[in-house]
Amino acid sequence: MHEFGACRVVRQKLFASPTGSKLVVVVWKSCGAKVPDSTQASIVARGRTFSPEDTPTFVSVRGHLDVVVVWSSERAVRIGFIPEPGEVFKRDPRAGDVAINYE
Repeated sequence: MHEFGACRVVRQKLFASPTGSKLVVVVWKSCGAKVPDSTQASIVARGRTFSPEDTPTFVSVRGHLDVVVVWSSERAVRIGFIPEPGEVFKRDPRAGDVAINYE
């Protein structure tokens, strides 16, 4: 668990790319009653430390959802949520050199 400002960030899962050089890091973020809880994902290089302050998210959805991540290659990943998110705050098509496909 990591405190970020008035928010609480709890790492849920890591999903390694086929060679293990990259990781999708999934976190749950809670910031109190005035800001909705969210599930977020970022990509970090193996050996780098995930930091909620410094690691950009490529997707953020409302609520604490289960995430399914499947790497197609080192430069492509598929991601889905269970249940399907009711509200999407952020949904980027790329994270660095990795293409993101949403299902």
